[in-house]
Amino acid sequence: MTVLPPVSLLLPYEEIFTSHLGHPILNEVMIFAAENIVYLVPLVLLYLWFTSGSERTHSSLSLGSRPGKTKSVFVFVTIVVGLALSYIMGQLYSHPAPYMAGYETLVVEAPENSFPSQHTTVMFAFAWPLFYLQDRWQGSVALVFASLVGVSRVYVGVHYPIDIIGAVGVSLLGFTVVYAGRGVVVDFASHCVQIEDRLRTALSGAL
Repeated sequence: MTVLPPVSLLLPYEEIFTSHLGHPILNEVMIFAAENIVYLVPLVLLYLWFTSGSERTHSSLSLGSRPGKTKSVFVFVTIVVGLALSYIMGQLYSHPAPYMAGYETLVVEAPENSFPSQHTTVMFAFAWPLFYLQDRWQGSVALVFASLVGVSRVYVGVHYPIDIIGAVGVSLLGFTVVYAGRGVVVDFASHCVQIEDRLRTALSGAL
């Protein structure tokens, strides 16, 4: 794996990181966003799985009799594909995180390849299918949260802007791949629902 330096045109790092001085409340907000917003993803997936969601479906995609569960699986598969593509991109191009390059940052994590941002990949891979499957307002909120995560990851010093751009691109590519194979994904969701039904029946019989 070749380690390349960050693209200089995208890196006004001194200005970004020195802006931390004198903004303690903003710093805390950004640290929280950078580290914790991503935990909304499993909560939303569980919510979709255990609710119908039929009244909020606007896409032409047939989601079957349990659209909430299908949406949950669709989003989950998009995230998995996005992360897989993110890993491949990281093998082709990499650079150390800002805190590894001598910058004074708000957050220091374990040494790792900074490109692309996996937190941002997860958030945008979560947001694109929501925008497609849910109503536009909810999808827009998801995209705002995803954008906040991307900005905050740069602000606290764990990623460069190019890492966020790469994450947005790879998440969109992942969604495109899943959308192209949406029939297979819906069939997979149906199998997941059938497995849950069998487990429920077996559990009810045991009790």
